[in-house]
Amino acid sequence: VEKEAQEALNCSDDSDMSNLSDDKDTRPAWDNKLQYLMAALGFAVGLGNIWRFPYLCKKNGGGAFLIPYVIMLFVEGYPLYYLELAVGQKIRKGTIGVWTHIHPMLGGVGIASNVISLLIGLYYNMILGWALFYFFNSFQANLPWATCPRINATHAIPECELSSPTNYFWYRDTLDISHTIEDGGEQNWRMVVVLFVAWVIVFLGMNKGIKSSGKVMYFATLFPYIVLIAFFIRGMTLDGAIDGVKYMFSPDVSRLKDADVWREAATQIFFSLGLGYGSIIAYSSYNQPKNNCRKDAIFVASANCLTSIFACVTVFSILGFKAKTRAMDCFESANVEGPGLAFIAFTEAIIKFPAAPFWSILFFFMLLNIGMSSEFGILQTVVTSVLDSGVKISKTLLTAIMCSGMFVVGLLFSQRSGSYFLDIFDSYSATLALVTIALFEVLAVSYIYKISRFEKDLKEMVGVTPGYYWTISWRFTCPLALVIILGASLAGLFRKPLTTNYFSPPWGVVLIIFLVLASVACIPVYAIL
Repeated sequence: VEKEAQEALNCSDDSDMSNLSDDKDTRPAWDNKLQYLMAALGFAVGLGNIWRFPYLCKKNGGGAFLIPYVIMLFVEGYPLYYLELAVGQKIRKGTIGVWTHIHPMLGGVGIASNVISLLIGLYYNMILGWALFYFFNSFQANLPWATCPRINATHAIPECELSSPTNYFWYRDTLDISHTIEDGGEQNWRMVVVLFVAWVIVFLGMNKGIKSSGKVMYFATLFPYIVLIAFFIRGMTLDGAIDGVKYMFSPDVSRLKDADVWREAATQIFFSLGLGYGSIIAYSSYNQPKNNCRKDAIFVASANCLTSIFACVTVFSILGFKAKTRAMDCFESANVEGPGLAFIAFTEAIIKFPAAPFWSILFFFMLLNIGMSSEFGILQTVVTSVLDSGVKISKTLLTAIMCSGMFVVGLLFSQRSGSYFLDIFDSYSATLALVTIALFEVLAVSYIYKISRFEKDLKEMVGVTPGYYWTISWRFTCPLALVIILGASLAGLFRKPLTTNYFSPPWGVVLIIFLVLASVACIPVYAIL
């Protein structure tokens, strides 16, 4: 009788978001607050902090890029991160369940997040496969990318001599890259093996649920900081390091007039914090209902921003050493971007370190840690959504099916032309979609669910009503900024041809259009249905 009376009281709760999932009492939860923060920070701090942010900083005026980056953190980063944390924690469902709960027609927003997570998780694991390949090759007295392979005792391979040992190892030994995207259909068996190993690690890490993966996050999140600090100390002692750091903090203020600089700063916030993926909602859905998610949002977003800047200083100290070592490297480092920053620039710097294999093992083990923690967060979106949908399937079987299927599809990236396809996926599968999803999220909470009702729920969870900064951001400044970013991104897309530097076949344009629309189209289609 007492149990039934308590259930009746629970059902009579007049909180606007109190109609939680039926399994709210049995839903898995983080062991403690620190475990959750480590998982959230591990998801936010990823490979983009190591190579994408330093590249954008170099490309967009050095220290000048930090100005729009910090401004965009306050305009969109903090408000959107807090919003996603709050709705996930209150409703305690995955991203599809959250937006369907707010309005039945918004389920497509959650589906779009899941599609993006699958597309990004698909190619992200190939990058982790590359890191595995370098990690395994680091256990040698002489690193294989330190010298050119030799035809005989007196002559090295000409292609390597014309390039460099690090370039040759990356393009030939690792990728075995084809000349064009159209003539590289053969599988690179070494990449198939490391891709398979990467998916096995992901399966093992996710199989036991958030409690086990949360424990892994303690090490996976903290270890990269230890390595980054070690690289920072070592990097700052190198000849030319100070010049590299000075170059980073020497702002080219004229670049602030360029709209693309502001657009790239805004999109970097999305990639860096993981906004729109649904992972933030999935992670926070395992929190206690009374958790102070406002403090969590400020802490994680701030820590992620500071990590990007710290990693950027470390990278520029090494690039300064690289430039001082060889004058031509000033030109070469200016063109380094994406994976090349880790797999070419860093490896060339590492071979000049004393005890180079030791530093190589540390560096690539760090990449694996931050990459895996981000991959866990990306795929947790899908797992949480499927389990919350009521499908009768075990967590182990679901994870096995997902990882196996994605491994098979991911063989696209282990071809000799695989890096071309990966570049396409990285360039077109998420940018527009993430901004669109975030725009729908903030409009749904502010104008469909109503900001006054949302404030009531926040006071119930956090204990205080959100201040003017949060409410003004959710109602006005954040939606306006997202509309401007979306418009600028669309204009940039149509201003240049739908292609990459590597190919222009007609089917390539079809692939790009598919990647752009695959997730976004879910929103109107679901609403119409």
